[in-house]
Amino acid sequence: MDLVVQSGKRSYDKENSNSNMKCTRWSLGGDVSTNPPLLADMGLSILQDEESIGGPTPTPPVTQVNEDKPPPPPKVLQQTNQNVLSHGTFLPDDSGNEEEFFVYKRRRLDAIGGDDKFNRMSDELILSVFRWLPKFMLARCAQVNRRWKRLAFDETLWRRLDLGGKTLKPGVVGRVILRGSSVLRLAKAEVGSPIFSPQLHYLPSLPPVRSKLQHLDLSMAAIDPQALEELLSVCFDLKKLSLEHCILSQSICSHIANNQKLETLNLAMCYGLCHAYLVNILSHCKRLQSLNLAWTGLCTEDLRMICRRFPASLERLNLSGCRSTLSDTHVRLLAEQSPGLVELDISDGTHLTATAVSAIIHELRHIEYLAFSRCYTIQPDAYLELKSMPNLLYLDVYGILNESAMSTLKQSLPHIQINKYLFSSVARPTVGIRRTSIWGLRVRD
Repeated sequence: MDLVVQSGKRSYDKENSNSNMKCTRWSLGGDVSTNPPLLADMGLSILQDEESIGGPTPTPPVTQVNEDKPPPPPKVLQQTNQNVLSHGTFLPDDSGNEEEFFVYKRRRLDAIGGDDKFNRMSDELILSVFRWLPKFMLARCAQVNRRWKRLAFDETLWRRLDLGGKTLKPGVVGRVILRGSSVLRLAKAEVGSPIFSPQLHYLPSLPPVRSKLQHLDLSMAAIDPQALEELLSVCFDLKKLSLEHCILSQSICSHIANNQKLETLNLAMCYGLCHAYLVNILSHCKRLQSLNLAWTGLCTEDLRMICRRFPASLERLNLSGCRSTLSDTHVRLLAEQSPGLVELDISDGTHLTATAVSAIIHELRHIEYLAFSRCYTIQPDAYLELKSMPNLLYLDVYGILNESAMSTLKQSLPHIQINKYLFSSVARPTVGIRRTSIWGLRVRD
């Protein structure tokens, strides 16, 4: 009877066990059917029993626990190529061991980089953005990549540049020239020598350098004659040039003469100038309109030679500072050679007389500005003859007349403004306090 009871008990336990297996799912402490999304968020995939897929329900093997022996180590699921999907899902082995299960891993996303808006923009649009950046920032942008370097060094961004008052290392001016600058201000700058990088001299495959400079201002610049010669040796299209207070040589003047389109030349207070250098320039530059030779220390013979060579196109001339060398004969020669003069400054000519004034009245019919400042040997009455010049608008006679004589002169010449300009502006790139432009062209951002 005991055997019958035990067998019945065993069958009852077996039936209860089978019924529990049919009704219960493995769920980590909860009913999976109620919260299936929770497990998916945890990274686990639901395990279906084999009954739901039409297969028999396996029964785990009964093992006898031996207290003397330690339990066997858990089986480690090894990753193989055949058990791994492309999205990282582990598949169970074909052995059918119920202890193994698969874990769902989320798809590995590629690293998302920053969205480069500039790659979607055209070169013209990027150049319009770069145009608002200062030059030192453009040099930094050129270090980003090849495309930015090409755009940052585009010729349109470097056409006008102001380096006035700066200390420039050797090769800096050369790099600026190679970028296609056409308007360059180097006034009061300290220019290092050499102008071009030494590496360029060891590259014979490169074509000869020819700059695109048309307006160059080197007024009061600290530059060696060798560096100035190197700079001007690549200039062939200059229209306006200022070398005020620079040291000149024969080679430098020869390079200046190569610019046959030169219209404005400022050589005020230059050193080493003589008539041979000037004649070479005047012979080749036939379009010269403005020339400043003030305080260059020209002797009497130099003045006699150059007054015969002034081009007919000359409209503005400054010969001030020739204290003991400029004479009435020189004034008559230049008036006959250049009858189209509009501005003439012959201040500080201590040897000039009323004869020079008469020569100007008879020869220069288009004159609009005259400067006789500190010409002490000219009698004040000679200026009264200027009323016969209908085009004369301005007259500077500083340091000559007292107040009563000045009042009389103003009454006699009512259509002429007297002593309006203290300094001459002939061929000078910058006049007054306007330091952001040269010859009317803006150079600063």
